[in-house]
Amino acid sequence: MSKKLAAVIIGVVVSLVGLSWKWVQAAESKPKFTTEDYIEIYNLYGIYTRYFDMGGDDGTLYASTFTTDGEFGQNGRRVGRDPQKAAFISSDTMLKREGRSRRHTTTNIIIEPSPEGARGSAYLLIFNITATPPFVEGGGIYDDWIVKTSEGWKFKKRAYYTFPTFKPGMPQGMDFLFPTIKKY
Repeated sequence: MSKKLAAVIIGVVVSLVGLSWKWVQAAESKPKFTTEDYIEIYNLYGIYTRYFDMGGDDGTLYASTFTTDGEFGQNGRRVGRDPQKAAFISSDTMLKREGRSRRHTTTNIIIEPSPEGARGSAYLLIFNITATPPFVEGGGIYDDWIVKTSEGWKFKKRAYYTFPTFKPGMPQGMDFLFPTIKKY
């Protein structure tokens, strides 16, 4: 074998080893979760809906699912825990005034590690449980930015998008909830 061919082969081998090493380092540098992280984030999704639907307080528990500067809305229209509390109080007051109750149910939760902590997404179904029979009155999808704080995993930002084609299937007598829906 000529010296030139040997040098080329050695060069190719060294290049491949170098590229492989960079690939291994890149794979190791990607954020990773522990099993405990996944469980805690799933619990965050669960307590968020429970605290909003049945908080039993002035909204403090619901607001505690966000970071102190946490945002809710497509454009961050509610920033911080006090606005989150105010939203809870407003919703709770409206429901009591109307004599109805609802339950938020998140499904199809997806969580992925991110450099900041986690990105999550979930479908939302909102059930009117006062109606007979209960029915789904709304729905959408959450797009979440989640971070680990000294208080545990919290929502840093939560965007909510409604399903534009959603038409609730309402029991007879409940159409007053959606006066703009035309019956065909």
